Amino acid sequence: MFRAATVPDPMAGAGCPVVSLEAVSKSFTRWQRKEGASGKGEKRGIFGQEKKTVAALDHVSFRIGQGEFVAYAGPNGAGKSTTMKLLAGMLQPTDGKLSVLGMSPEKDRIALMKKLGVLFGNRTELWWDHPVIQSFEWKKVVWDIPDAVYRRNLEMVTELLDMGEIRNVFARELSLGQRMRADLAMMLLHSPELILLDEPTLGLDVTIKASLVSEIRQMADSGTTVFLTTHQIDVLERLTDKLFILENGKSTYQGSVDSLINSQKSQQRTEYLLAASDGSMDVLASVVSAENVEIEEKKGQLHIRIPNLDEAAQARLMQVCVENHLRIISIVPETPTLEEVLIHFWRSHHA
Repeated sequence: MFRAATVPDPMAGAGCPVVSLEAVSKSFTRWQRKEGASGKGEKRGIFGQEKKTVAALDHVSFRIGQGEFVAYAGPNGAGKSTTMKLLAGMLQPTDGKLSVLGMSPEKDRIALMKKLGVLFGNRTELWWDHPVIQSFEWKKVVWDIPDAVYRRNLEMVTELLDMGEIRNVFARELSLGQRMRADLAMMLLHSPELILLDEPTLGLDVTIKASLVSEIRQMADSGTTVFLTTHQIDVLERLTDKLFILENGKSTYQGSVDSLINSQKSQQRTEYLLAASDGSMDVLASVVSAENVEIEEKKGQLHIRIPNLDEAAQARLMQVCVENHLRIISIVPETPTLEEVLIHFWRSHHA
C-alpha cells in the first residue's frame, strides 16, 4: 500500500486546499507568417512575420482538497499540460494567483518539489544508459532522501509496480509499459503529498494500462492527492472522484462524473421493445415522426428510443400501443456513456 509523506503539511489541511487557482491566465507569444505576405527570399522571411499572443489559460479558477482524485479533461490544446507546468513551477502565470501545498510554485519551487510528484507520459527522468536502480539511487542522493524513507519506498514501489524483474535492466531496453512503471516508481521515492500525472497511460496496451490505473487508484485511496490529465474515457470512469473540463483555456465544468451525466438530460433516452406485426410501423408513424425519436426493426421486434424529456412522444406511444393492441416486451432506461456525454457537452459549447 502506498503511503504519503509521514507528516502532512499543515497548510494542506481541511482549511487550506492542496491546489488553488484564482483567475489564473497564461499567454504565450509566437511569431507566424503574415497572411498575404509577399516577397522572396530573405525579405519575406524578415518582413513577412508578425507577433501573435495566444491565451493558453483564460482566468481559470479551481481548488483541490487533500486526498481528492481529480481528472482534467478537454480537447487537444485546451491548456491542460500548461496547467500542470504552472503547478510544477515550470511556467509562471501571466495573471492570477496560484498556490500548491500552501506555497508559490514560482517562489518556493525547490521546497515544493520535495513534496510534489510529477510525471509526463511522453518524458522520462531515467538515465537512458544505466540500470533503473541507478536512477533511483541518483534521486536518493540528489533529493537527500533519508535512508529509512528510501528503503521503505523502494520496497513499496517494487511490490506495488512489480519492479523486481526490471530494476536492474537498462532504461533503454525497457518497453513503454515498463518505462512508465519505472518512471512512476521513481516519482514516488520521496513520498510526495501531491501527484501530477499528465497522460500517464499514453500509448500503453490494454493490459498494462489496466494495471497502471489500478496502481494509481491505490495511491489515491491511501490519501495522496492526485491530479491527472487524460483523453482516455475508461481512465476517467475508473479513477476520478471529481472532473474538471477545460475548453479553449476556459474552465467549463467542475463536479463529479455522475453529475455531468445527469446534467445532460437531453441525451438520456428510454428504449421500448415491441413485438412487430403487419402494419405496426404504419400505426407508429405519429410517434416516429416526432423529433429525436429513433425506431429500428430487428428479428421481428421494434426498438423505439425516445428522449426522456419528450414526455408527449412517450405518452403517444403508450396510447397507440393500447389502442392497437401492440405488445410491449420491455421498457429499459438508457444512460448515455461518458464518451457520448462529453462529445455532446463539447459540441453544445461550440454551437
